[in-house]
Amino acid sequence: MFCAGLWTYANHDRPELIDNPPVSEVAENACATMRATVAAKAAPPDAPVDARVRSIREQNAAVTVMVVQVRDLDRDLRADDRPTDAWLADWETLVEARERYAADLAAGRRPHFVVPTADGGPLTDRMNSVGLRCEVPPQLIDLR
Repeated sequence: MFCAGLWTYANHDRPELIDNPPVSEVAENACATMRATVAAKAAPPDAPVDARVRSIREQNAAVTVMVVQVRDLDRDLRADDRPTDAWLADWETLVEARERYAADLAAGRRPHFVVPTADGGPLTDRMNSVGLRCEVPPQLIDLR
């Protein structure tokens, strides 16, 4: 009886982690592609404004593709791995903040990018703590 209880406990969903293999594998594969695209689309800090805006938007598109790939999983499968939908929403929040920055930059303003916050800290801390091999690429938060 004790072993059965231990087995059940050891294999329950940890609500703070994306740990269901069908979800985590799709997320990590999509993330690897996104990270490679984000790195490839990075503009140097001294690039002209239009090139920087284009770079930000192309990187945002790569993140959006990743989000869509994970959202294409069965809704119940995602719901069973609790932080998945919140993690995806965090990526969308980051993209929205980056798009506001790009729009301000394109309009000739001198925007200052601030990583959105959650739970009293940078949103990226929560995004990086769901148990996936999917760190937020530095190019997504280091906008100058």
